[in-house]
Amino acid sequence: MGYNGMGYQRWIATMKPRKFLSKRSKPDGGGGDARHTPDIGDYYHISKRDFSWLRQKKYSQSDKRKLRAKLFQQRHQQNIGFTIGIVFTFLAVLLLVLYLNHKLNWF
Repeated sequence: MGYNGMGYQRWIATMKPRKFLSKRSKPDGGGGDARHTPDIGDYYHISKRDFSWLRQKKYSQSDKRKLRAKLFQQRHQQNIGFTIGIVFTFLAVLLLVLYLNHKLNWF
């Protein structure tokens, strides 16, 4: 039944679908016992990460210039967006005051 040449074998064609969350679908064959024991770090080989090497890295002058230029460009874009937001807020408040002045005759 079906094509069985070039490495395609009959047992592949006749496989049944896996049950959801069955042991066969987990990479370690289940591993439920190891997850609940205190030595989980030993079972999964988990070690504490150390990022102290980040402070020790020495950047070259060209890298520092590139980073400063990128930081300056990002701050410039943020400042432009902040300024545009302030201008639009000021205009909205001004239009609101003018509208209320016209409707309520404040001044």
